[in-house]
Order: sequence, then structure tokens, then C-alpha cells
Amino acid sequence: MCAGDARAEKPDPRDAKYENGELVRLEVAGRHGYLIRPTKKVDPQKSWVWEAPFWLAINDDQGRVQHRMYVERMLAAGLHVAGIDVGTSCGSPSGAAVCQKFFEHVTSEHGLHDKARLLVQSNGGLIGHAWAFRHPQHVDRIGGIYPAIDFRSWPGLDKVVMFPEPTLGFGLNLDELTRRAAEFNPIDNLAPLAKAGVRIFHIHGDADTLVPLDANSARAVTIYTALGGDARDEILKGLGHGGAEFYASENLVKFLID
Repeated sequence: MCAGDARAEKPDPRDAKYENGELVRLEVAGRHGYLIRPTKKVDPQKSWVWEAPFWLAINDDQGRVQHRMYVERMLAAGLHVAGIDVGTSCGSPSGAAVCQKFFEHVTSEHGLHDKARLLVQSNGGLIGHAWAFRHPQHVDRIGGIYPAIDFRSWPGLDKVVMFPEPTLGFGLNLDELTRRAAEFNPIDNLAPLAKAGVRIFHIHGDADTLVPLDANSARAVTIYTALGGDARDEILKGLGHGGAEFYASENLVKFLID
């Protein structure tokens, strides 16, 4: 490969550097993962934040950490940060099973707290919630950035069948998934989280046409509060699926750290 080949210059995502932490590469269930250890203050309970999708806390293909502010603030507060690559698995049971193996690894081998704090963004909402509703006893709180929670809304049932890698899919055809959607769809499975006392906080734009607010964050809050759970949204007026404001929310930092 010649020196000028762009592929040779693509940053390794798990070579990211942090002011307040150090990155440890992990391999769990044949999938890439990582743990970022705080290097200054360390929470005595080894509380941690689980990022979904996993790449938001490490280098993207431009060598940037999209969640840089959140990660540095969490590390400075003494929290560990971790993630596992389950692709665009759309909340599948097989993706959730890999997540559970990751949870078991970081809690048993690295001593992290047995209740995770989740930070989920966009399709990570389906990933995080799919694991969380199956294991509510291991969830402390869920923070979301325009999270997809209803896979009927995003990506749509036909794409839920198509998007996941073969080993991370639902193992169902479209007709079967349509009949059984409520069994797997995170927004239809909020009751275990409410019963376990999991707190939820989302920031979401009211102009989001990709993952619409009304069908996802807003509807989830309505359902969750009706179940007796603690959930709220911060609605960012005029914003769609992206924008600098989503990466600099002091309210989200406070929710995750306090």
C-alpha cells in the first residue's frame, strides 16, 4: 500500500486520546469494544457510561471524537466510558445478547458498577433500549440524543429486517416481524424500566424528520410517565437530526454525572 493511499491515513478509531482518560481496546464475542479509564479522579463505585452506537466516544474517520465534550466531562467526574460494536442491529435480540456479554465482561473483568448509565444517540436508542428492557436491574439511567425508540418510525419494519448484519439480525422475515413487532420494539417494552426506577432524559429537535420527535422521544415520555416512570424531554426548537447544540448540552451532562 503506497503512502498516499487514503486507507493508510484513516485514523484507527481506538487510538483516540483524551485529556482525562486512557483508552483500552477490548474484544468481546468477536466484536470490537473499548473501555476509557479516567486517569485523574476515579468514582469509588466505578460508575460508567455506555455509549451507543459505540463509535461516538472514539475516533471517527476524520480522527474526531463526536462526543468529545461529554466524554471528557464524564472522565473528569471519575466515570468510566465504554462501548461495543453491534452495528446497525436495530434493537435485535442477538445484538442485545452481545451487549449483555459486554456488560458481563466489563463488570466482572474490569470491576465496573453493576448498573450502567447509557448515552444513546439516533439508532443507538434502539441498541441501548433493546438491552436495557431485557436487563432493567442493571440500568441506572438513560440519556438520549434524538434517539430512535420505535423501529416502526425509524428505520421502518422493512429496513429492520434488512439493516443488521446476518449474525446480528432478528432471524425473521418481514411478515413475522410485523406480527411480533411489539415483542421486540423498545417503545412497546418500557414497563420493565419504569418498574425498576430507571430515569430517562432526552434532547430532541422538533424539526427532526429522520427520527421524528413525536413518534420517538415525546411518545416514549408520555408512555413512561403513564407507567409511573421518571422521564422528560428537552425539545430544541427548529433543530433537525443534528447540530452543535446536541453535543454541548449542560443539562445532559448533569443528568449523566449527578
